[in-house]
Amino acid sequence: MPTNRIIPSLLLRGGRLVKGVRFARHVDAGAPATTCRAHSAQGADELLLLDIDASRNNQPPDFAALSDVAAEAQVPLTFGGGLTDISLIRRALEMGADKICLTTSALDSPRLIAEAAQLFGAQSVVVGIDVTMHAGNPMLFDHRTGREMAAPTLDSWVSQAVGHGAGEIRLCAVDREGTRSGLDIALFERIRKLVNVPIILEGGAGSLPDVAAAMKQGADSIALGTLLVFSDNNLVKVRRFLGERGLRVRP
Repeated sequence: MPTNRIIPSLLLRGGRLVKGVRFARHVDAGAPATTCRAHSAQGADELLLLDIDASRNNQPPDFAALSDVAAEAQVPLTFGGGLTDISLIRRALEMGADKICLTTSALDSPRLIAEAAQLFGAQSVVVGIDVTMHAGNPMLFDHRTGREMAAPTLDSWVSQAVGHGAGEIRLCAVDREGTRSGLDIALFERIRKLVNVPIILEGGAGSLPDVAAAMKQGADSIALGTLLVFSDNNLVKVRRFLGERGLRVRP
């Protein structure tokens, strides 16, 4: 039986963590380093730290926050946001990130995926894919403009990203992000048919049964944000709940 991964999703803005709904209405969610320390101690499999303002404001990533978090992380750390060239990617890795996540920067320059994979290994390159539904069809979403993208299509971009060397996909259902309305398993299954790399599903986990149901349907890696921030749940409870249902094997 494979090990299912639970990955806290930490959104960084102005040196603090924030959490919102559908990529908007963000509220404070704590200090990055102390939150990371708690998640590590409670058994996170990995951590995902995303600077959500860097690309939107065309500014460098918050490397100071990355350094603070990396000092506390006892598990693999993925960092993204504003990594627009190889020098910034290299700096993020040198400052303690184990992987980097490219989302809009990959869309702007697909060759950046290939360059990063060639220099640092495909296992270090995660491509973030944000998706919204339009008339029943999934479309790529650009958080910088707050709009859907007419091109490329979701399917073609996923295949292209992996073809360029992405070793992993972070798949976020924007319409469900922060809503606690349930994970989008149909979206996961669609992308699973296209590529054979690990997929982290994010957006909509509202309860422990939601997480268990998604895993039973094949989503082995799930990123959690709101469920850990605005409820009485923590990673100890999540792991225990899943373990009781035969969904965890890592001690």
